[in-house]
Amino acid sequence: MITTISAKLASYLCRKNIIDANRKEIYQYGYEVLISGLTGFAIVMIMGAVMKCFLESIMFLAVFVPIRQLTGGYHADSYLKCNIVFTVIFLIVMLVTEAMLSTILFIYIFILSGIFIIAVYEFAPMENPNKPLDEGQKLLNRKTALAVSVIISVTSFIVYFMNKRIAVLMAMTLFAIAFLMFWEKYKVTHTEN
Repeated sequence: MITTISAKLASYLCRKNIIDANRKEIYQYGYEVLISGLTGFAIVMIMGAVMKCFLESIMFLAVFVPIRQLTGGYHADSYLKCNIVFTVIFLIVMLVTEAMLSTILFIYIFILSGIFIIAVYEFAPMENPNKPLDEGQKLLNRKTALAVSVIISVTSFIVYFMNKRIAVLMAMTLFAIAFLMFWEKYKVTHTEN
């Protein structure tokens, strides 16, 4: 559906001479990524509002999206699967955050963030076959991902003493990104064998 909408939009813009026909496929892919991203964003925001955790959904997106762009990780083979996985990850993070609130200790935040930093150190950036990176971009993404990872982890440690819910949410979001990195590594390793 996203591909069809994007193709029709790109064709329409070509007919109107708004975009160059030679670049139609590039625009179509860009529209696909944009529409899929906006769909995932809307789903998370709506679910956050319905679950009465709108602020937490914004925090999830603020942590998940920029780090995931730097680190990479599991990539679904369709936009539908991508949005389903994204929605499931969001729901799991929200449910586990809620479940852990009464028993969470600072050490758990530290362990979850530690697992994430180890995953970033070992695997980042994980390339998407559709978006190959040159060596310079890989190095930049790796350094940036490590720096941002440490900053967000330290922030979650500090926030723990002010707002445990947000600290747990941040740590669980980092852990979810680590899980997606491990999942992709497992998938790639078993595809090669």
